[in-house]
Amino acid sequence: MTFKFIHCSDLHIDSPFKGFSSVEGSLVETFRKSTYQAFQSIVELALKENVEAVLIAGDIYDGANKSLEAQLKFRRELQKLSDAEIDTFIVHGNHDPLDSWSASIKWPERVYVFPGTQVECLPVKKNGILKAYIHGISYPTRDVRKNLAQNFSRGNNNEIFAIGLLHANVGHQSGHDNYAPCSIDDLIAAKMDYWALGHIHSFQVLRDSNPAVVYSGNSQARHMRESGEKGCCLVTLNKDTAPIIQFIPVDAIRYIQGEVDLTGTISLEEVIHVVRLKCENFADETKQRDVFISLSLNGRTQVHSELKRGDTVQELQEEIRTYFQGRASSIWLTLKLDTAGIYDIESLRKGKDFIADFVNLFELEGKEKSLADLKEVLKPAFETWQGEKYLNNLSNEEMKDILVKAKSLCLDKLLK
Repeated sequence: MTFKFIHCSDLHIDSPFKGFSSVEGSLVETFRKSTYQAFQSIVELALKENVEAVLIAGDIYDGANKSLEAQLKFRRELQKLSDAEIDTFIVHGNHDPLDSWSASIKWPERVYVFPGTQVECLPVKKNGILKAYIHGISYPTRDVRKNLAQNFSRGNNNEIFAIGLLHANVGHQSGHDNYAPCSIDDLIAAKMDYWALGHIHSFQVLRDSNPAVVYSGNSQARHMRESGEKGCCLVTLNKDTAPIIQFIPVDAIRYIQGEVDLTGTISLEEVIHVVRLKCENFADETKQRDVFISLSLNGRTQVHSELKRGDTVQELQEEIRTYFQGRASSIWLTLKLDTAGIYDIESLRKGKDFIADFVNLFELEGKEKSLADLKEVLKPAFETWQGEKYLNNLSNEEMKDILVKAKSLCLDKLLK
């Protein structure tokens, strides 16, 4: 026997987007619609794959004051699943707890929302055949700090698949609020076949079987810190083998961070070409999605001083954005300057100023005896146990490499 379903979470429908105050025109509306479009793609996937259920592990909406528009849009997609005889199981999380406002909307048939008082166990039937039990609990209020996983138990239903649906921070993952904290051991103790988790905004397989413990991640990124693919999980449970877990991207907009090495470039025209090519490669990888790209320009280049002058970087951004206008998918670009200049060390060394003395000093510090002297001079700064072990373990080659980098950093500051 098999059981095929979609696991998704953290839809954050109608979420405001952060860090894009400069975005203008049609892109504003594109951003606003993207969280809903991602859920539309999940529903389309469910219909195409003929799944038996869709599991949503919390944070459907971004906030307690969810708009009527967001609720109506969500209901519209649930109706499509109901019409196709696909069950939807929902738990609410910290962004959309049960005590938050909801419009007086009747949900379609085959939509089940778990209560916040205790863990409930609901059956999934297909053509009259019992396929699985879904165990879940919603957040009654936003600030749930107790371990909810300890209340889950498979019971005696060993012949039927058992799935836990929970919004929680497993393993106290840093960078995320510690709502409903629990451990992997807590989840194992419940004896589920699969844990469909929400709250963490990245796809993670914490355990691949007995039980599988999975975060689907959010379906649509909302700021640059959530770069990369976002989507849902298409899961098939089998009685005798490990679950088949497929991550399916559904994001309408892709956020990408990258770097462009400008080492060796000799003109701004060449810089524009290199950056355009990088953007095109990213756009091709996203399969015609709208993309928001943040690129760091680095490396040593002859055009470093030109790039630093006035509004050059902003003007380059506008030039490249204009180049991509008219595409079927949009590309929005921001550039960060982190380049360095190229210096004629011999000319600097022959000067009669502080910079000449500085360059010559660094050359002296590269000698073997000078490296030993330098270690001795630096020793008081590393007298804590944390620092001393690193200083003592540095080889002469590592010290020389540090000196080269320090010299470059200082020259960048002195000659800017």
